[in-house]
Amino acid sequence: MDDTVWMTVCAALESIEDPRQRCVYSLRTILKVGLWAILHDRPFCWACEEEHWPGRFRPRDLPDQSTLSRRWRTDDVARALERLHRVLIRALGALGRYAAIDGRPMPVGGASQDKEARAGRSVRGMGRGYKLHAMVNAAGAIVCFLVKPMNEAEQAVARTLMHEAPRELTRIVGDAIYDSVKLHREARCTGRKLYTHLREQRVGRRQQPERLRLLRVHSAGVGARLLRSRDVIERAFATMSNIGFGFKGLPPWARRLHRATAWTSGKILFYNAYLLHRQANRAAA
Repeated sequence: MDDTVWMTVCAALESIEDPRQRCVYSLRTILKVGLWAILHDRPFCWACEEEHWPGRFRPRDLPDQSTLSRRWRTDDVARALERLHRVLIRALGALGRYAAIDGRPMPVGGASQDKEARAGRSVRGMGRGYKLHAMVNAAGAIVCFLVKPMNEAEQAVARTLMHEAPRELTRIVGDAIYDSVKLHREARCTGRKLYTHLREQRVGRRQQPERLRLLRVHSAGVGARLLRSRDVIERAFATMSNIGFGFKGLPPWARRLHRATAWTSGKILFYNAYLLHRQANRAAA
């Protein structure tokens, strides 16, 4: 499975154009080496050694760890990763209109010296670290995401995701924490509708029209089914953790926001590639 997913990502890498720069190592090589480390849950320095590569996958030249880390922090790599995500998402087929939104805590150890990790709400209490904020469509694909320190409010990050999500996603489903007046307005401004459980299960007489609409949705059977469809994002997070190369949490070398983002981005790439492989197997069955 690891080899199949790796070849799927490498095929997508062929669509990435190298910018014309005077660099010893091409952009594709830098991406391959970094993603090889993420696939195998190893630090970048591990992937820079020839003995950790099978001959059929190893690039002709391998960069050293300092070069790899420096290049992964550049805008070229960030833009290339965004294009890779778009290529895999398009390969999965039509996005549909519906998506679920949620956050997943990514705590770090209490003794960590990471100055960018922040304390915030985690699972059943408080924690310290980062949080993955994501939108997942009905097929289970992670279509857009952001990694932020754990202290940033989910409603505030969701407003940014509303602008970055593909235009096809016009119905967003979330839990009660996303029942925010500002977020409902942001969804309306971006041409979307936000469906959530009502906070405190009530709506004041002077509330905005979006929350009054939610009250009507809650009283209808189709509305209840729509709100239950939010479980798709819980299943996506669970699947991403259960596959062998999936996301098991931040490793001890993924500290500071840029490393946590790079690590999470790579894991999401492989997860979407896994979905593409599973989709092809079902179509062939």
